[in-house]
Amino acid sequence: MGKMTREQFEKAFQRMNGSWAYEDAEFSPKEKELLYKRINGEISDEEYIRAFIESREKGKKARNL
Repeated sequence: MGKMTREQFEKAFQRMNGSWAYEDAEFSPKEKELLYKRINGEISDEEYIRAFIESREKGKKARNL
């Protein structure tokens, strides 16, 4: 997979995140940036998964306050 420009990513992300918002599963800004970095090979699968799970856990805790 080749690198994706920020513009390409933003267009694709808007469509995807809009669908996920309907399911109350949209990405946070941090999760969005993690996804961009993963797609472009800036972080590994393991780094992405670990950071994504950490972000979701923090989000759950914040909503439960």
